[in-house]
Amino acid sequence: MDEQIEVVGETYNIAGIKKVFRGRGLPIPAKGIEVNDAECILVPEPWNEYDVNAVAVTIDGHHVGHVPAELAARYSAPLREIARSGFLVTGVGRIWAKDDGSGMVRARVTILIPEADLLP
Repeated sequence: MDEQIEVVGETYNIAGIKKVFRGRGLPIPAKGIEVNDAECILVPEPWNEYDVNAVAVTIDGHHVGHVPAELAARYSAPLREIARSGFLVTGVGRIWAKDDGSGMVRARVTILIPEADLLP
């Protein structure tokens, strides 16, 4: 089973989101554009000063946001255990972005990842 999650913190990670589109040769137009079926990687961040359970979401090697805190609390421990074994958990991501015309990019990231209870 998979869990669909709305990523948080896109506003703070717009640079990473822009890099995903740029790396794929896709300009971000005013009408909006999306990337579907992108591999996302979940990276536990026990060093995160705001939340030791934080889980970053990367796409194409660029930080695009975080798993919401209430879900990160469930995912953090199994993800750290998997990372200690030299592996990271992946899923499928979707990024939508729009240039509002003033140079400001708005974005939304959703991911489909294994349910926390199914992780070793």
